[in-house]
This record gives sequence, C-alpha cells and structure tokens, in this order.
Amino acid sequence: MIDLSDPALNERLRRRTAEGRYEIGESELVVNIRAQKTAGNEAGVRFLCEVLLLRSAPAFQRHTQGLRHRPELREEAIANMGEHLLREAQDPAEIFITQNFIHYLRCLCVDEFNRVLRQEGLGYRRDAEGRPSGRPQHVPRSLVETLRPANADDENQPASDVADPRDQYEEMHAEDESQRILTYLRDPLDRKIMTLRAIEGLKWDDIAELCKKTERTVRLRYERARSYLRECVIKEQHNPYTSAMQQ
Repeated sequence: MIDLSDPALNERLRRRTAEGRYEIGESELVVNIRAQKTAGNEAGVRFLCEVLLLRSAPAFQRHTQGLRHRPELREEAIANMGEHLLREAQDPAEIFITQNFIHYLRCLCVDEFNRVLRQEGLGYRRDAEGRPSGRPQHVPRSLVETLRPANADDENQPASDVADPRDQYEEMHAEDESQRILTYLRDPLDRKIMTLRAIEGLKWDDIAELCKKTERTVRLRYERARSYLRECVIKEQHNPYTSAMQQ
C-alpha cells in the first residue's frame, strides 16, 4: 500500500522505470484510492484522484482532438471523461480498470467521445472507405427544442416556426460535404493538411509541426491539393449525374 505520510511520496509518484513506466502504476493508484475510501480518508482519496487525473489528462486531450473546432463540446467531453474515471476508480465492483488500465482508459475515452458525437447529431454511419453515409444517428441536442411545437397558450414560449439565423443543420451538412470532397485526395497527408488549414484554420507552423514536415512543404502540398480539388468540383458541376453515381 502507498504510505501517504512518506515525505518522498511526490517524488516516487513522478519517478519512472527504465521502460518509461511509472514506478507507482495507475492500477496501484486505483487500489489505494479504494483502500483510502474504505478507511474514510477523504483527503487521501482526493490526493490520489488528482494524481490519477493528471496522468490521464494527455489521453483525454488526444482522444478529443476531433472536437477542436467545438471547444465547448471538447471541454464537456474531457470533464465527463474525468468524472467517469474517478467514479469507477472508487467503485470496487469495477475490476477491468485494475486489470488493464491503459486499455480501460482508451475504451472510456472512445465511448465518451462517441457519446458526445451522438448527442450533438454528429455521429454518422460510415461506408467501407470511412466516409459518412446516410442520415445522422441522432437529433442534435441544440435542435431538440426547435423541433418541439410550442403550446398555443404559452406566451413565454417562442413560436417553433421562428427561423434560426444560424442554421446548424445546414452547417452540419456543409461539414459533411467538405469531408466528401476531400475524399478526392488519395494521399492521407494531403487530406490532413487540407483539413487542418481549410476547415480547422490552423496556422502554417502548427500544421508543419503536426505533419512533421517543413512549412514550405505543407504550403506547396496545400496549394497543389487545392488546385486539384477545384478541378474535381468543376468537373462535378459539368457532370452532376456522374458525380452522384460515384458517391
């Protein structure tokens, strides 16, 4: 068991083995969190939970990269991941977390990320090539109220037929259409550069760092890919039936 009164405890919690693993692993932290809770030591539980959250934070950030364009959703997903983790870390009935913490954490992050996508109506079924297909699998939470008709005698409730100046449904499908157009690019790196620059609006130096290329290289690839996509879109406009059959 971890001795919380050990003056060298903070150093031990930061120390790693030759293989790069923590000397005191996450599974051991979970076991001790449960032991401290059983003993009624709330301060000890809080301290160890903070350590566990700090170690899990990089995984939370990594698994929510796809929500960078929606900071509020990303914050919500990260907060839910942390809450979920701490709840199950204190639950003795949850044994998977102590058997394989790394795999457990990965599953938790993926499940929470997908839950947010479904909640916001961003979860699509995918075809064999990974492209969105069919209709969204859920009505976006932000649209639920606008789809509910207002009571005729409710003066405080706005009428349901008032147009929203920010058409979220249209925005959602515009993003889907952007992803479809990007499938013309066969090179995954070109698609990544186009997504980071044209859709997410990242700066050139950030894109170069993420792609592990020089800034000049990513600029050249971006311009070449943009020119090629422009030609593809023009061909679609002249041959709409052919492009529709290819989808």
